[in-house]
Amino acid sequence: MVDAGEIPNAQILITQNGAPLAAFRLGYSDIASKAPLPEDAIFRLYSMTKPITSVAIMMLAEEGRLSLEDPVGQYLPDLAGLRVYDPAAAAAAPDADPVRTVPPARAVTIEDLLFHASGITYEFMGDTPVHRYYRRHGVSRATAATSGRDQAPPAATLADLVARLGKAPLLHQPGERFSYGFSTTVLGAVIERVSGETLDDFYQRRIFDPLEMRDTRFVIDDARVPRLVANTLATPSGLKPQESAATSEYRDPTRLRDAGGGLAGTIEDYRHFAEMLANRGTWHGRRLLKPETVDAMFTPRLRTGGAPEEDSMFGYGLALGDAETEAKGGLPRGAGSWAGSGNTYFFADPDRKLVAILMTNMLTPGPMAKRTYELRALVNKAALGMTRQE
Repeated sequence: MVDAGEIPNAQILITQNGAPLAAFRLGYSDIASKAPLPEDAIFRLYSMTKPITSVAIMMLAEEGRLSLEDPVGQYLPDLAGLRVYDPAAAAAAPDADPVRTVPPARAVTIEDLLFHASGITYEFMGDTPVHRYYRRHGVSRATAATSGRDQAPPAATLADLVARLGKAPLLHQPGERFSYGFSTTVLGAVIERVSGETLDDFYQRRIFDPLEMRDTRFVIDDARVPRLVANTLATPSGLKPQESAATSEYRDPTRLRDAGGGLAGTIEDYRHFAEMLANRGTWHGRRLLKPETVDAMFTPRLRTGGAPEEDSMFGYGLALGDAETEAKGGLPRGAGSWAGSGNTYFFADPDRKLVAILMTNMLTPGPMAKRTYELRALVNKAALGMTRQE
């Protein structure tokens, strides 16, 4: 794929019981300069930030500093008065602003946010009156993945984004179904409110330092910029440069700290995090979560729905594999996983003590999305093929 110019680069790591089964990298850090991909390359994690945030929330729950049943408005007053999109009323006035709404049957809880059942969405996930409201009112954050879209200016801070979400209609009743969106971003605001720390400081102290994740952060400093890979756009006519390391949003110290998609890091850093999950909460003798807390994250709670290649059960912050997903080349049975829009991907399997990670930074919109599933399927197949039976 790299030789044919179909992907810019790839770094893959597969481990079992903490020992590498496969580790390799190839391609370019920047297709414009043809700079080779360094071993300690830093990639935009995008939504692979979400499992890290979910672990942070579970830490606070373990300590009794919040309950998963708590209404989110208890911590974020801007979200205490949420209302729900009413399709019947909206059908009579589809372009009404504000969107026609009804009261929620119950409050949105922390648990709803953990498994994306809150009714909070992303502005680019559809074209309902709710999605159009998001775009019209800037209920979004600026990223290379969403730049160039016809919409109002995005929120500049996490507090601003939460305030905008508080005025936006929910896509459906809380708990009704899986709807991907800013739910995990909102959890970041909850973490800051409950802990009294910034996300940067909480993640560093509670997760990154214990796991020796030395390069994972929201902002890439000058010393690390040479290792930040360029972002690439896949088009039907080939790969196009999207964002260089020098001009990346990750250079901006004032950028919005998005707990749902704002981190960058190395494959080695993410290995430490994934191995902690595979070991049911411990890494190199350091315990971050109780085994029963990790088990709760890996407990199926609702279906994600969507295209057949994406559909799976979902737990607290993780898509979960079963015999059905494994049979069709998707997520292995028993594994918990997530991916980022730059085509980063990982899974952690506590039963097999198996971890697999793919890193690249390539956006695959629209007709190019098929490549996303092909890449993940190759990683899944390789990992299962290499697995040593216990």
